[in-house]
Amino acid sequence: MNVREEIKNTVKELESLKRVKERLEDLNTEIIQLEGKVAYLVKQVDKESMDIELLKKTGLKSLFFKVLGSKEEQLEKERQEYLEANLQYDEARKSLDLLLYEREILEEKIVALPGTEKKYAKLIVLREEEILKNDPVLANKIHGLDAQIEERQKMVFEIEEALEAGNDGLQLLEQILLKLQQAVQWGQWDMAGRQGQMSAQLKHRHIDQAKDLAYKAKISLTQFEKELRDVYGPKDYGLTVRIPTFSAFTDIFFDNLITDWIVQQKIHNTVNGVKGVSDRTQRLLVTLKGNLPSITYELDQLEMAREKLIKGKV
Repeated sequence: MNVREEIKNTVKELESLKRVKERLEDLNTEIIQLEGKVAYLVKQVDKESMDIELLKKTGLKSLFFKVLGSKEEQLEKERQEYLEANLQYDEARKSLDLLLYEREILEEKIVALPGTEKKYAKLIVLREEEILKNDPVLANKIHGLDAQIEERQKMVFEIEEALEAGNDGLQLLEQILLKLQQAVQWGQWDMAGRQGQMSAQLKHRHIDQAKDLAYKAKISLTQFEKELRDVYGPKDYGLTVRIPTFSAFTDIFFDNLITDWIVQQKIHNTVNGVKGVSDRTQRLLVTLKGNLPSITYELDQLEMAREKLIKGKV
């Protein structure tokens, strides 16, 4: 048997095993759901059985008789409910046993999947070597596809790197906003004359924490900008974060309303600036995520075309 025939046979084996894998995944979901149902029905059967026993032992008052009928009627009703719960349990239990048996068989079959995948990969390599050695025209087509695949793979990698850096920066921006908003709240207390020096100190503690986070955010956003340029080429994305220097010393030691208002205004201005950077970052992340599916689809199509060439289907 030549390599092409072996590839065809191995492909059939792989398709069969992939269907087994898909069925196994569905089966596991069904089993989990059915196990939950069986557990619930066990409780129902126990409950109905307990209701019957309680009804047998309990003396019913006249009002209970008037509303629900005789004790014998109630016992019959409870027995019917018990029987119904029992039948539902039996059906669910048998269905679960059948699914578990099917899973056991499929798990024995799926053991062959890794070995078959390795065999297929080796056959593809052998077939590719044959083509590159004996069919220059087909070899050129494969090399052309390889160049396109490499380009798409690089693009996917760069987008994923940019997404990671952007998300890191966005998280830091959110933390900065939180700290600045806390500073604004304490600043309002300070200006209202409440809590005295403590509110001023707490305000500036949050400001200092925001500044520390800003240094980290600057690094992440600079990396994000670099990754974006790798994807889209050089462009100014306006991602620089600047936290102004606040007059912490004079604010704490001099209770001057005008000076404090200026600091509060600076905080508000900074909040607006950070929000603007955060909004731009989010829009860029949405754009990146939007580009990824189409590039991934193109990559899949190119890899399928290459594989078909090697298998000799086109």
